[in-house]
Amino acid sequence: MIIWSRWGIVVFASIGISVGLGFILKAIFTPNVSINEPSGSILIGTGFLLGAIGLWAFSKYALPKLDKPKAAIVYEKLAEPYVNERGVKMTQLPVAVVDPVTGEQVYNTPSSTFFYIPVRFWPYVVAAIGMFNIIVGIVGD
Repeated sequence: MIIWSRWGIVVFASIGISVGLGFILKAIFTPNVSINEPSGSILIGTGFLLGAIGLWAFSKYALPKLDKPKAAIVYEKLAEPYVNERGVKMTQLPVAVVDPVTGEQVYNTPSSTFFYIPVRFWPYVVAAIGMFNIIVGIVGD
């Protein structure tokens, strides 16, 4: 079972980094306090918020370049094979796909998902988890 496509694994890594960052913040600021204490929950939530910011930056700036549309191609079988300039025998030729109605070239737009949800929506989910932890920590005082 695949739970991500293309760059969706970054969401999985971001959640792990968020938890790790929260524990690092807790170790730095409250080393002698149990993780079950409210301050521990607040720092774990802060780690999630920082992870959400990183994931948002990835989905905003890097992902459009990684998931840019690519021209759709099909391979047309040649009537007679030939040998190209590198000495490779060619039996098929790549041809761009053209829409018969409009005459324009067709493009494939790849999509990066995690649990079938596009990556661009996950920073908000991670931030909501962080806010939930912070609120639990504040109310727990």
